[in-house]
Amino acid sequence: MQITKIILLWIVTDLQEAKGYSNETKCHVQSTNVKCCNLGLTTIPRHLPVNATNLDLSKNSIKTVKGFTFQTLRYLTHLHLERNGIQVIEKNAFHGLHRLRSLHLSFNSIKLFPAGTFDRLNGLQELSIDNNKLQYLQDNEITKILNMLKIMSLRKFSFDIYPNFKFPSQWGTLSELTDLGIFARSAKVQFNNAMFAHVYLLKIMSLSIDVVPFISEDFFEHFPKLDSITLSIGTDLPKNPIDQVFKSFGVFRGRNLTSIEINTGRFDNGFTLNYKRMKYLWSICLKRLTLNNLYIKDILIYAMQEFSIKSTCLEYLEFSENTIFDRGASVVAVMNNLKNLKVLKITRNWRSSKSKRSQQSSLFSFVLPKTLEELYVEHNMGGDMSDVEVINGFNLRVLSLKDNEMWSCIGTFTGITNVEYFDMSGWRCEKLSINLLYGFPNLKTLKASGSHLGKGFVNLAGAGSFLSKNLRLKDINLSFNKINSIPDGLLLRRFEQLSSVNMSYNNLKIFPKFHASIKTLKIIDLTFNSITWFNDEDIEHIEKLGEVDILLRGNPFQCSCKTLQFLKWLSETNRVPDILDLTCVTEQASRRFMSEVISNLKTFEISCKTKFWLTFAVSITSIVVLAIILTVVFFRYKYAVEYFLLRFKMKMKNYNDLQQEYIYDAFISYSHTDSVWVKQFHDKVNSMGFELCLHDKDFIAGESIAVNVLNAIDSSRKVIFIITHEFLKSSWGSYEMEMTRMHAFQKGREDMVIVVVKDDIKITDMPEVMKNMWIKITCIQWPNDDNLPYNTEEIFYEKMKMSLQRREDTTLLYSRNSVI
Repeated sequence: MQITKIILLWIVTDLQEAKGYSNETKCHVQSTNVKCCNLGLTTIPRHLPVNATNLDLSKNSIKTVKGFTFQTLRYLTHLHLERNGIQVIEKNAFHGLHRLRSLHLSFNSIKLFPAGTFDRLNGLQELSIDNNKLQYLQDNEITKILNMLKIMSLRKFSFDIYPNFKFPSQWGTLSELTDLGIFARSAKVQFNNAMFAHVYLLKIMSLSIDVVPFISEDFFEHFPKLDSITLSIGTDLPKNPIDQVFKSFGVFRGRNLTSIEINTGRFDNGFTLNYKRMKYLWSICLKRLTLNNLYIKDILIYAMQEFSIKSTCLEYLEFSENTIFDRGASVVAVMNNLKNLKVLKITRNWRSSKSKRSQQSSLFSFVLPKTLEELYVEHNMGGDMSDVEVINGFNLRVLSLKDNEMWSCIGTFTGITNVEYFDMSGWRCEKLSINLLYGFPNLKTLKASGSHLGKGFVNLAGAGSFLSKNLRLKDINLSFNKINSIPDGLLLRRFEQLSSVNMSYNNLKIFPKFHASIKTLKIIDLTFNSITWFNDEDIEHIEKLGEVDILLRGNPFQCSCKTLQFLKWLSETNRVPDILDLTCVTEQASRRFMSEVISNLKTFEISCKTKFWLTFAVSITSIVVLAIILTVVFFRYKYAVEYFLLRFKMKMKNYNDLQQEYIYDAFISYSHTDSVWVKQFHDKVNSMGFELCLHDKDFIAGESIAVNVLNAIDSSRKVIFIITHEFLKSSWGSYEMEMTRMHAFQKGREDMVIVVVKDDIKITDMPEVMKNMWIKITCIQWPNDDNLPYNTEEIFYEKMKMSLQRREDTTLLYSRNSVI
């Protein structure tokens, strides 16, 4: 029974560990660097590479570090376990790490270290145990940790302190300690001279203090070798200690310091940089000064002017994330007195001015320190871009003006021709000057991300010349600009060293064109555009560019027979490093990974060929069937088609509808062989007072016979067909009968036809068109031997007269397009 419990316990433990190892395979291994951070691990993975030198397990959920966990990693030099919520460090947890140089355990929940935790870590140079719950530090039982910190090689150490902490004399054994990080865990901590009375025994050169509730004027007296100071004041203190901080620098008067940084001291009332505070700084030979996120609300010009004149050693100056309301331009104006300044950063200040659009003058001029090499004025200004003249700017190499709300970009720069790096990201360049970058002939890096250049290029005539004066560019970033198409010629320049072009997050649909002479391109970023495929011309252009990587992730590619050549190219090229991230939409509207389609490309190609021949066969068959149908329809309804075509033709000739009486009482249709008899018939009927239309006398010369026939039918109340054997043989006779039938049907005048049967012809011998409308026809037989004496010539003409007689007081209204 006892054995069964042991086995079950072992199984449960193993399953719990297996759960923690489930993400082990997600660790990123590159050479001897193993990165397993932020994977949700609950235990430290097993079977890590034994040759690992750098192991990062930070930002997971590891609660316990067990003994002998790392004993197989004997080459490990750097171990990161911070931000895990570690509660327990077991004995011998770091056993075997004889080569370990840095160990990071900060931001956990460790309450104590077992005896011997750091034994045999003889090469350890960096240790961070801050932001934990180490009770012996709180209880001031320093000896407990001192017994473990017998590490003669330790150079960098960060830890927590509580009220009444004093730096013990025993720590003098840390003879190599040069970098000290102190984290105050209580607002009651006071940094005074007594706290570090023994620190002078050490050669500490860099001191970082996080949260400074109070600091005395003589606090730094016991740091004779101190060279770099970072003070994060804190935001939850009952009182702003900024005056104490500045006064504490008085002990450095006449000394050389590399850096002073004061940050994170935002109090509601803020403070002003005035003479009484700045005087403590200009008395030091200081190289770097950073005042960041301190809620500085004003800088007095006199104090800044004195500082710029007396700070003869300053090379780096930064004002960041403050709220300097009114003095911005004036402060910059006096900085030209800084005789050795190389870097000036003024970022994320003067935020209140961004709510209003300021009007700039047509020329803005300012003076820089002659030694200035880098200028960062970011997220500060707002207004219309004007022409900028810079004095003393010949040494300037870096100019960053990003995230300033420039409402238009119609100016240009002069006086800074040696600038190699220019950042105009975040501008609003819907109005753009073609001369904007002409003042940077030596520019190597252009960053213009999110600058509304899509609209700017559209609104700018000759936008293709925007980069024509910047042929030394190496890196171009035009991402997030809503560019629909590259202006003609923009990149078709002989760039001497162009290596990187970032056009990501735009609306490009085709591959941008580069000059054929460019062979230096290494990467073209086209991620997240609107490209569906590359045509043969695009592929040919890419192949001529040399060894270039093209990033294409996030484009709506199509996987169809139309894009087959593009898919083949993707399967063969090594120019698309993110090919595994590409997706495409198939003809069935499903989304697939491009790699899946390419892996089955042969099958896909065969299906495309099958579809092509099937489509081709169906198309040819459809065309043949349609042609047969049209032919049959045409011959079956030949005259109907011709009738409507004639009507359309006459309408296109501006034939106007008129309301009038008929011109003729009847139109006579006959065969030319019967013209002698027809002449007699015409004269006889005409003598009765009827006006008849004959083609010999009434057809219009120069007009086609078809049009004349249709006009005659339109202009006559009746149509008389003289039916003889010759007439029945005449093609024109059949034509005129068909036209008359169509006209009668369209106009509702089925009774308009009179048939004169001159020869002995039976009804069964009549054309089909006559048979179909025989019931509506008036038929008059010419007298012959068979119908005498009932039908004499006199009776014939009497019948004709009755058939042609008009109705009394009736006016027939004629309209070519109306039914009578």
